[in-house]
Amino acid sequence: MSIRNKLGLLISVAAVVMLVISGCSSKEKTDEEKVKEFINSIADQKADTNANEPPTVESQLREIDNFMTSSIWNEAFVNIGWYTKGGTDATGQEMDMAFTIERLGKAMEKKAEHDAYIQGLDAEYDNVKQVWSRLSNETDKLYKQLKENPPQANEESYEFNTGLFKQYSEAFDDDVEALKQK
Repeated sequence: MSIRNKLGLLISVAAVVMLVISGCSSKEKTDEEKVKEFINSIADQKADTNANEPPTVESQLREIDNFMTSSIWNEAFVNIGWYTKGGTDATGQEMDMAFTIERLGKAMEKKAEHDAYIQGLDAEYDNVKQVWSRLSNETDKLYKQLKENPPQANEESYEFNTGLFKQYSEAFDDDVEALKQK
């Protein structure tokens, strides 16, 4: 075996040893942390890919759709539903309801920007605008309920019905996806 091949093999073995050592020395990540890292890496890759392209109406609507799914549904409404039934968030973790409602309030400010953007779209997007109007109004209604009457942990009698939100959200997602087909 030549010196060059031996050196290459030695470097490869050293790299593997370093990976094993670093993996053993770091704390074990939870599944939730792994999922968040994965999602963030995909978002970073997407941002890098699209950095030089001007946003299109379709890309803006996809971003709004993703915002509604992550910031309103996943981070707030889903966790609130779990909290009223079991006293924890959807992953079984302790939850601060006041903080959740406060963060939802910040997301609602962003939603107001999305309301203005969508209402300013051309007539070609009337179907999307109509569904958004329903989704936005239902979101406002649920947020108002939470502000006026926040739920308590394990308060199974608390009515927090997200059925219409889910219906309108799925329709909005379908309409935004249909724009890709055009």
